[in-house]
Amino acid sequence: MSGQDAGDAGPGVVQVGSATAAGTEAWHLPVRVSAPRGLPDGGPMPLLTGLELVRQVGMVLARQCLAIPPDHHLSLLRISFRWAGRPPRLPDSGSFGATAFARLHSRRERHGVTSAFEASVTLRVGSREIAHGSGSAQAIDPATYPAVRGDAPPIGTAPVRHDAGPLTVLHQRGDRLLGQIGWESDDPRQVDPTLDRVSGHVLVSAASRAASILRPERSVAGVSMRIDHFVEYVPRPDVYATADEDRVEVSVLQNRAVVARGEVHLEP
Repeated sequence: MSGQDAGDAGPGVVQVGSATAAGTEAWHLPVRVSAPRGLPDGGPMPLLTGLELVRQVGMVLARQCLAIPPDHHLSLLRISFRWAGRPPRLPDSGSFGATAFARLHSRRERHGVTSAFEASVTLRVGSREIAHGSGSAQAIDPATYPAVRGDAPPIGTAPVRHDAGPLTVLHQRGDRLLGQIGWESDDPRQVDPTLDRVSGHVLVSAASRAASILRPERSVAGVSMRIDHFVEYVPRPDVYATADEDRVEVSVLQNRAVVARGEVHLEP
C-alpha cells in the first residue's frame, strides 16, 4: 500500500472497544459515538464519523486480532463507508451505542507477521444493520519504512496552513471542477502528528466537499477512497472531480500523476 491513515471528528467522538471472537476470523466490537464539536446534539451522524469508526475497527483488528507489532507502521490502501438507509441521529445527550461486526477477508504474511490485510465491517443497532464499511491496509516494519518513504519530510513537520476548508476551487464548469487540497494545521484530525504525509481524513474530506459543490441539492450516502501512492504535502495535491446523476468521481493528482481515487455516492 502506498497510502495513509484516515481520521475524523475529534478526540472521544468514536470509541471502539476490544474485539470478541464471533466465528472463524470474525469478531464483534462495541462502539460508542458522541457528537463532534460544532454539531448540534440530535443531528445525523456525519459520514466522516462512520469512516473513522471503520478506521478504528481496523486498528483494533491489526493490533489485537492479527498481532501486528506496535512498531510496525499501518498504512491505508483503501477505505469505504456507506449508510444502509438514512444515517442515525445522535442523541440529545450522551452517546450513541452500536456493535461493529468485522470479518477478515484476506491477509498476507512476511517473516511470520501480517504484512497486509483486508476486512469488512457491518454496524448494527440490535438486529438492524445501519451501515457497511470495508478497508485494506499494509503494515511496514520499522527497518523497511525509511526506505519506503525515501526523501519524505520528518514526521510532524507538515507545512503550516490555515485553510478555510479541505478544498479550494480553482475552476468549475458544469459537472466538473478542479481544486486544490488544503488543511488546518492546528486540527489534529487533519494534520496527524504521527504521519509524514497528507492524512486520509483530508483526502476524504476534499472528495466530500467536491461532491457538495457539484451537487449541492444532494446528500452524501457513502464514500470510498483508494490510495495508490503516498500523498505528499508538497506540492499541494490537486483534485479533479466529475459528477453524474448518482455519484461524484474524484482523482487526487500530484506531480501530474494520479495518487488517489475516490467515489462519493449520493442519496436518491
